[in-house]
Amino acid sequence: MSSRIISGLLIWVWLFTSCSSQANPQEPSIISWDDLQIAPKPSENLCAKINPEDLDWEQFKRDFPSYGLFNAIEPEEYPNRKNLADGTQWVNPNKTLTFNWRFWYPEGNESPITLRLFVLLNERQLNNALPDAGNYSDIKIESGDDVTIKVIVPPLSPGVHDLIAVGIPYPQTDPDIYGSVIVVARRITLIAGETPSPPFRKINFVTLPAEGTVERNDPGMVLELTLKENGIDVWNWPNPWLDTKTDASIIFFALLGHLDVVNADMPDLKALKTSFSSLLLFLDYQQIEIAPGKFVIYSRTDSNTAYGRIPMTLPPLSEGKHTLLTLRIDAPGVPMCLLWNEGGRILPNSVYGKLVGINAVP
Repeated sequence: MSSRIISGLLIWVWLFTSCSSQANPQEPSIISWDDLQIAPKPSENLCAKINPEDLDWEQFKRDFPSYGLFNAIEPEEYPNRKNLADGTQWVNPNKTLTFNWRFWYPEGNESPITLRLFVLLNERQLNNALPDAGNYSDIKIESGDDVTIKVIVPPLSPGVHDLIAVGIPYPQTDPDIYGSVIVVARRITLIAGETPSPPFRKINFVTLPAEGTVERNDPGMVLELTLKENGIDVWNWPNPWLDTKTDASIIFFALLGHLDVVNADMPDLKALKTSFSSLLLFLDYQQIEIAPGKFVIYSRTDSNTAYGRIPMTLPPLSEGKHTLLTLRIDAPGVPMCLLWNEGGRILPNSVYGKLVGINAVP
């Protein structure tokens, strides 16, 4: 395939990450070219452009295996289809945008799949972006279905914006005992108007103190949830539901560490010294504050950080069963065409999740 704007996700493999105190926070800082360990590029020629005619949905379907789930997000019509790069689109500022989120579920799949869909803009959940009113929509896809979902994006101010469409398979099932969950995600960068210089969204990242380190051979963690203040036990394992009282708050911790991407085509690249991420929290698929007055925590980790610990508190919940979804998004605010640089350094650019259950009783 010539472009990562449209790429596939095979979901027959269920992936999961297995599974002190926090130091004083350091001064926040923004991403620079040196942090990415790539050479600066002029804003007027940031990334190689792609011809819209090369994005042939039918050809992508033919190239995809006979099972699994393929999904893509693309601009619905001109002029949004012009000025495309790898995972990056230049759009007009201050105008509503419409995208097609497309799904191909080949005939080789033996059973239908249900997905709970929602959309993030700059790490905040959009309301009424999908056909169903509210913050999310549910769809059921049968074998052989080719489905298109409209995504409405509100007018954007000039600058760099991250649009991420997220799907969680089988939301009707109980959470996995490890908190493992497949995150079906399509991420594109929208640059409204002229490309700013430097071409990054201005985000203040705070260095996450290392609790576990690589030099001590501590386990590296992409994202894990635990109830232990000083431990790394997986959430409430081996029970899928954590029993709690409706009048009690829940204190828990997110563990996450440094990430790099190995590009086999560029074996001489030096290891990435610093990685960046954002952490988001959803209760029953509605985004909630992750800290007082904050919906997102932005952190940076150095290459020796196997994991750091972020404390969080849930307020008392209403009676019944609830799901808690945590997402980690790599390198927010950096254009995708820089993060996925064919023939050069590939930087962390994925979306990871943990999904756990809570059962609140009187």
